[in-house]
Amino acid sequence: MYNYFKKVFLVVIIVANGIVLNAQDYKQQDEILGTWISENKDLKVEIYKKEDKYFGKIIWFLCDPKTPNMSDFKDTENPEPKLRHRPWLGMEVVEGLMFNGDNIWGNGTIYDPNTGRTYSSVVTLKDNNTLVVRGYWGIELLGKNMIFYRVVPSGK
Repeated sequence: MYNYFKKVFLVVIIVANGIVLNAQDYKQQDEILGTWISENKDLKVEIYKKEDKYFGKIIWFLCDPKTPNMSDFKDTENPEPKLRHRPWLGMEVVEGLMFNGDNIWGNGTIYDPNTGRTYSSVVTLKDNNTLVVRGYWGIELLGKNMIFYRVVPSGK
């Protein structure tokens, strides 16, 4: 009888531990949500969640002095002609990221409106306020990193 209770107790501990770990993973997976500004301070992206995937849209960028209004920038380099008139402002540029654990989100894409190219993407939360976004074509080794910093709302 003692062995039975010992086994039941062990199962309860294992299940409870799994629930705690899943709750921690669930909290951790949403750590990239929010507004981020590029290292060069020329682009702000809002990361948000749809169902179980993460997306990002442009919410601000530094304009060319010749074209001072963000609303005047269009997706002119897009390979699909029907999309060439959509504005950069509000454009979804990060799509379909999935939480892989250990502060890594992958299996997504990142779109560069400057070139009209879409790259595979992996995002790493280096620390609470630093996001490393890697865009690559083919293999991750042949990619480029972009650093973003969390924009902390005033009053926090």
